Amino acid sequence: MRRLCPSLTDLQAFEAAARHGSFTHAARELHVTQGAVSKQVKQLETFLGAALFSRIRQGLVLTEAGRSYLKKIEKGLDLIEGASLEIMAHKGQGGTLSLTSMPTFGARWLIPRLAAFMRERPDIRVEFLPHRHGYDFSIPELDGAVRFGDGVWPGSCADYLVGREVVTVCHPDLIGTPTTDPMQLLRYPLLHHTTAPNAWSEWFAQANCDTRRAWEGSRFDQYSLLSEAAAAGFGVALIPRCLVEEELREGKLVIAIDLSIEARQGYYLCYPEYKANLPSLQALRAWLLPALASGDVPDKHCEPGEDGEAGKAGVNPIPSGGKPGRVRDPH
Repeated sequence: MRRLCPSLTDLQAFEAAARHGSFTHAARELHVTQGAVSKQVKQLETFLGAALFSRIRQGLVLTEAGRSYLKKIEKGLDLIEGASLEIMAHKGQGGTLSLTSMPTFGARWLIPRLAAFMRERPDIRVEFLPHRHGYDFSIPELDGAVRFGDGVWPGSCADYLVGREVVTVCHPDLIGTPTTDPMQLLRYPLLHHTTAPNAWSEWFAQANCDTRRAWEGSRFDQYSLLSEAAAAGFGVALIPRCLVEEELREGKLVIAIDLSIEARQGYYLCYPEYKANLPSLQALRAWLLPALASGDVPDKHCEPGEDGEAGKAGVNPIPSGGKPGRVRDPH
């Protein structure tokens, strides 16, 4: 269906006239005649069915409708100008990629690895919007978001990244010798993530242990707090391995029981279906996903050039229909 929008030329004439308070000054800026600006504004008023200016001897004064309309269209004109300049500057390639991410995952996994991507693609500027934007893809500036879940969100495409491998971790002195019996963990306090309340219960079920005590223990609303609590000796925590690799290397945490168990949920790179072909987003996916599949994603411990040539093969998203859904953020 055709959009009910006025002419962009008429909008530009109105905005310039409103800013200058004069058709003459607006005409000088737009390199047209004063009569042309007056005609364009009149066409816009006819289209809208409302007067936008009061014509007085001293110049032009916006009507109440004009002030309200100007306030709303200025941002739209700025967005059109910014998008046009970006395409012109990068010839349709590169540009800005705006993302959101949970703070813990962003700091411990994503940011360290993006350094290698940005060395390979210096023409792409990666920006992180405030996390309060969450997963609201109705915000035009938001190109993608890292979500934690099962990979199905209405209105989004989702590429699995990492996070299903979970480990039981604690302070090195809490247990002493790592156990091989899952039930032995019940001798110690179990530490939970507030918005992942089923994690321990599902872990014990996969370990063929049936216990109601899997629900007991303290709860924390971020994995960074959960890992710090485990390192401080509060108890045993169940955390995606990707978030505690550094603590395990440094010996701040140890694995309480080494069982190969995969969680149902993980981290996904999600983006709205209408942005699936965005060049900067496709560049990130073409670099990141094949490297993840081969286990060659560099992190902050890699030197420049150590990561080699990124894969260029196409990658297929996981689409699902509907409107964007809102999910609780466990990080």
